[in-house]
Amino acid sequence: MPTDSDNKRLARLLRAATVEVYSRNAPEQLAGQFAPGGDVYVSYLPGDDAAKRVEIAAALRKGGYNPIVHVPARQMLDAAHLDDYVARAAGEAGATRMLLIAGDSTRPRGPFGSSLDVIQSGVLQKHGVRRVDVAGHPEGNAGLRANELTAILIAKRDAARAAGLEMGVVTQFCFDPRPIAEWLAAARAAELDCPIRIGLAGPANPATLMKFALRCGVGNSIMALQKHVGTIGRLLRDTGPDGVTRGLAETLGGPDGAAVVNFHFFPFGGLSKTLGWIAGAIREAEA
Repeated sequence: MPTDSDNKRLARLLRAATVEVYSRNAPEQLAGQFAPGGDVYVSYLPGDDAAKRVEIAAALRKGGYNPIVHVPARQMLDAAHLDDYVARAAGEAGATRMLLIAGDSTRPRGPFGSSLDVIQSGVLQKHGVRRVDVAGHPEGNAGLRANELTAILIAKRDAARAAGLEMGVVTQFCFDPRPIAEWLAAARAAELDCPIRIGLAGPANPATLMKFALRCGVGNSIMALQKHVGTIGRLLRDTGPDGVTRGLAETLGGPDGAAVVNFHFFPFGGLSKTLGWIAGAIREAEA
C-alpha cells in the first residue's frame, strides 16, 4: 500500500506534469489552469503542415509557455525540410528542446527512418537545440523485444551525448501500471540514466481511448481498458488514469522510479478535462 511519502512523490510528479496540444487556441485553454513557463508539447501527426506546428509553438511562447515541438522523422521529406522546420521552430518559437519520434508511418517519406537519424543529422545543434526527448515503449513497439528496445534507447542516448545534446525519454501511454513498472525496472538495470516522463492518457470515454490505443499500438493493457466498455452508460463515462497513477505510486517512490521527473498527458478527451483531472489528482494525493 502506498505510504504518505509515496503520495507526496506522486503529487510532486503531477505538479510538474506536461501536456500535449494540437490546436492553435491551446494558450487560451491553458490560461488559468496550467502554470506559466510550463512545458507544452506540440504534436505533429501524418498529413500535418510543419508551418502550422510552428505557428502553434510560437503562440504558446507568446502565451508564456515553453513549447516543445514534435519532430516526426519519417514525415520529413528531405534534409532541407527538416532543416527548415527546426530552424523555424527555434527562430520563431524559441524552441530549444524537441521530441523526436519515428512518426506513425511505417515507410519514411524521406531519408530519415528514425529519431536516431535526426540526432545524427547535425541539424538540431545547428539551430541551437540543446535537449531532445525520444519515445519509450513499455508495451513494446514494432515487434521488437524489450531488450532490443532498451538497446535502441541506449544507442540514442549515446548518440545524443556525442552530438552535445541532453536526452530524456517520454513513454507511450498505458492503461495498466504493470508494464510501466517493469519497464522502469529494466531501464534502471540497463543504466539508462536519462530523465523519464511517464505518458498517461487524459480522461476520455473508453471508446475514444480504445480508438487511440489501437492507433498507437498500445498492447496488453488494452485488456485493462476493455473492462470499462460493457454498457452504453460506461461508454458515456470518462475514464481517467487514476488506476495507473495509484498502481505506480509505490514504484515511483522507490529506486526504480528515481529517474521519473513527471507525468506527460495525452489529452484525448480534451485539454480542459485533462487539466481538471490533474488538479483533482493533486488534491487527492496531498489529502
